[in-house]
Amino acid sequence: MLQILSQTFITLWTHKLRSFLTMFGIAWGVLSLVLLTGSGEGFRVAQRTASQGLGKDILVIWGGRTSVQARGYQAGRRISLRFSDFELIRDKARQIALVSPEIMRQDLMSVSDWNNGNFNICGIYPQFQYMRSIDVDGGRLIREPDNEESRTVCILGWEAAEQLFPRGDPVGKEMRIGGFSFKVIGVVRKKTWNGSYGGLDQRKVFIPFHTMVKIFSKPALGESPDWLDDIIAMPKDPERFKEAEQNIREILGAARNFDPLDQDALTIWNTAMGARMVQRIIRNMTNFLGLVGLVTLVLGGIGVMNIMLVSVRERTVEIGIRKSVGATRGSIRMQFFAESVVLAMTSGLIGLGTAYGVASLVNKLEAPPQVFAGLIISDQMAIIAFSSIVLVAILSGFVPASLAADMEPIAALRYEAS
Repeated sequence: MLQILSQTFITLWTHKLRSFLTMFGIAWGVLSLVLLTGSGEGFRVAQRTASQGLGKDILVIWGGRTSVQARGYQAGRRISLRFSDFELIRDKARQIALVSPEIMRQDLMSVSDWNNGNFNICGIYPQFQYMRSIDVDGGRLIREPDNEESRTVCILGWEAAEQLFPRGDPVGKEMRIGGFSFKVIGVVRKKTWNGSYGGLDQRKVFIPFHTMVKIFSKPALGESPDWLDDIIAMPKDPERFKEAEQNIREILGAARNFDPLDQDALTIWNTAMGARMVQRIIRNMTNFLGLVGLVTLVLGGIGVMNIMLVSVRERTVEIGIRKSVGATRGSIRMQFFAESVVLAMTSGLIGLGTAYGVASLVNKLEAPPQVFAGLIISDQMAIIAFSSIVLVAILSGFVPASLAADMEPIAALRYEAS
């Protein structure tokens, strides 16, 4: 075996340019396969992280306007959300795990000892924070007692915190919202996300829902006193989000006298549906890119096979002489098979190593985290790439090695004379 390997390296070194060009084809194929699929995975992970930043497969529900007649009511009737709608969903929706009402005010000035600003004030239930992936750096989240007792506490978005408290940590400090004193209990942790409603979380101030109702609730002209801006709901089973959405339409349709099939009566933003659609598109794109890389690798393998066939023809007389002095078919086959495998495996491993190096360099560059999470080379893809290298090496070496082993000594020796 050592003799075969020694002869293999001597042969490859003798034809340096040809060996280099052949190896480049294999290395480029592996590099393409790994980097193309890694880029697709980077887009997929970034999109998934950003969608989770908006919420954990949630339904954002707004009132709408009916488009069909139902139960004696004409079409075009406005459906505004009320607190009683939240209670109905909480108590009767079989497909809903968590739900929270939300009230927003954009006309309240926030004032600290250092600065002031006009931010969106949001009254929420504690479970809203989990559904919307809101966490804090230091301090704590809004809890049930804060809401039940209408405590004057608040959580600041990170931009609001930087503007109102530029000189230090705001947690534990007092500020005023709409003229009322509030204690800051937390600052929203920075996150990436790819959607919003009612403004960005970093420029919001979150307070307990019942505190908002008690102090700031101000229904628009003609609105019910228990009006809501929206309702946030999370399905029990993320895979059954369509059933959860229809469950809500049926419950509120019965209570508010509209057709549950009337899509305009309620506006529901189903984040799970959008996220899965984008994930499906990116997954298909990644599969396509992987197929392109795999085809490139196969073409490199064909190049190795062609080079080895040329090598067999060039060394026909050598094969005849070796067989004449006692070389067996197995030893001849092993010689040419070893050359193919060494050529393919070496270039494949070079391509794989280069792919990891390129991925490491790219991942050090700054990119919008909500768009691209970097070149992500999974262990599964590395195994697939290495297995592809081995398979290409075996297939590209089998035909030339078999052709060389099957030559008759006399015919091989006559090749030079002819």
